[in-house]
Amino acid sequence: MTGTRRWGKAEIDVATVPPGGISVDLSAGESDRRAIADRLQLQAVETCTATFALRPDPGRGTWVEGRLSARLTRRCVVTGDAMEERIDQPVECLVVVEEPAPSEDDTAEEPDYEVAPDGRVDLAELAVQVLAVSMAAYPRGPGADEALAAFGAPAANIPDKPFADLGARMGIAASADGDNGNGDKGC
Repeated sequence: MTGTRRWGKAEIDVATVPPGGISVDLSAGESDRRAIADRLQLQAVETCTATFALRPDPGRGTWVEGRLSARLTRRCVVTGDAMEERIDQPVECLVVVEEPAPSEDDTAEEPDYEVAPDGRVDLAELAVQVLAVSMAAYPRGPGADEALAAFGAPAANIPDKPFADLGARMGIAASADGDNGNGDKGC
């Protein structure tokens, strides 16, 4: 079963998902894209679409798998110029009615999950959340390296992980793979 839904009407009651699952396609209209841009403090959201497949997983919840695609207009953090950013992100999460108890095995991979106490999941909201965490934290446009060079900042030496050496400055030794000894990876 496949259906196309309007962005504002993307709430699904997971109890109604048939055993064979359903597919849902979403496409944000102009007013929806403007609202997303305002919410995420973006210059513009040019396109935003998502395709989801929902399937029940008895005893656990409902799996939501799919893909989010968006084309955004953002500002380069170096030059302030408008730039385009494209997002093409897979989505996979388990929708549960209540938060699962923590696993006794700390090394076990737990799936991402969305708690829906009323049994309803808003797929448009899920798409916006995925978009928010998929965007570049510090977007840099095509002229960023030249602008940095003009100010004497070595563009090639800007770390991908700006806080990676913070532990060393605080006297915490990090291993070669970035583990700080607590099982956490550096930023």
